[in-house]
Amino acid sequence: MHTGELKIPTYGRPIEAFFMCRGKRPNKAFLILPGKGYTINHFVLDFLWRMAAECGFYSLKAEYRGYTYRHLGEPYDHHYAAADAGYVLDYLNEMGYPPDKITVCGKSLGTIAVGSLVADRGAVFERAVLLTPVLYIKKEKGVFPQWAEFNKKISKPYLIFGGSDPFCDREAARQVFPEGLIECYPGADHGLSIDDDYLRTLEIQREIIANVKQFISELL
Repeated sequence: MHTGELKIPTYGRPIEAFFMCRGKRPNKAFLILPGKGYTINHFVLDFLWRMAAECGFYSLKAEYRGYTYRHLGEPYDHHYAAADAGYVLDYLNEMGYPPDKITVCGKSLGTIAVGSLVADRGAVFERAVLLTPVLYIKKEKGVFPQWAEFNKKISKPYLIFGGSDPFCDREAARQVFPEGLIECYPGADHGLSIDDDYLRTLEIQREIIANVKQFISELL
């Protein structure tokens, strides 16, 4: 297995990313975009990265510049995350991976970045995994309009979230993504954790990795 660190160029500081793949460059890529409160080395993201490489993908996990350079005061809200995701997508395109050869996996803030790539840039990914998707900030204000455009282009996304997630719920997910695959873990929060039940939390992470593996293995 080949692994390495990348510096993806931008008009400013580079984006830090890591790749993993088997000896010969695969035909398809798997891209991970993290959330805001943790790095790409977050437990479940790191194992999804490794799992995708072992399955035969060119697996890439990319940080946001605001997180990497947070000591310099770099911002990383959803606008900056979407811009950084665009640079990463351009990099993969130059490598020979257009969106229709990429399965993208966003976590929390990363799902907003994924939605922006689809709605604003017209990227049509082969498949999309939305871990704890941010469908709304406050439910009474409605879901973000980008998801309607996203749903027109991505026919079968895979949504994974907890029953106690404040930014997503089963009803809204089914309304927005009528053809999507939906996995809701009762009692789990936005971090896919259950308070005071570490064994069940670890089991949820294991189930997520196994289910995503099955979801993407159908492409190979």
